[in-house]
Amino acid sequence: MAEFSKPLKELALLFLAKERPVGIVLEEETVLAQALAAARFCGGFGPFDALLPAAPVAGMSPEVRDPWDSSSSYPRFPVPDDLYPSSDFVEIDTPLTQSEWAIVRPLFILYVERENAVYLEASRSLGVDVYGRSASEIAQDIVQKETDVQRLMFCMPIVTV
Repeated sequence: MAEFSKPLKELALLFLAKERPVGIVLEEETVLAQALAAARFCGGFGPFDALLPAAPVAGMSPEVRDPWDSSSSYPRFPVPDDLYPSSDFVEIDTPLTQSEWAIVRPLFILYVERENAVYLEASRSLGVDVYGRSASEIAQDIVQKETDVQRLMFCMPIVTV
C-alpha cells in the first residue's frame, strides 16, 4: 500500500458514516459501487500511485539499447517496460492518496447524488414527496466534472531522446 493512502472502500464508507448528507437513502453496497465507478473513470485518464510499478532500485541501471541499430527488434525510440503498470484496473481495495481522493471525491459525490435521485424518483409512484435535484440536473454536472477529471488525471511521463 502506498504511503499515506487509504483504500477506496474505507474512503467511501467514511463518507457514508461521517459525511453523508441528510437525505441519502442508498445502501452501503450502492455507495461502494458509485465510489468504484468514479475511481475507475478517473483511472482511465491517469495512473493512481498504488498501481504504478515500483521505483527502480538505486544503483541498478536499465539495459542500454541502441535505438539506431537497424538489426534490433526494439522500437526506434524504446519506452522502458516498467514505465506503465501491467495491471492498472482500479478495485475497491485500491489505496488512494489524499490528492487522488481529492480528484475522485467530487465525481463520487455526484454519482451518489444521481443514484439517490433515481431512487427517490422511483418512489414517487408510492406517493413519496421527492426532494433535491432531479437525476437529469445532476447528470449535467456529472458531464462537466467528468470533463474536468480528464484534465486533472492526465499524466504523461517525460521521455528525452
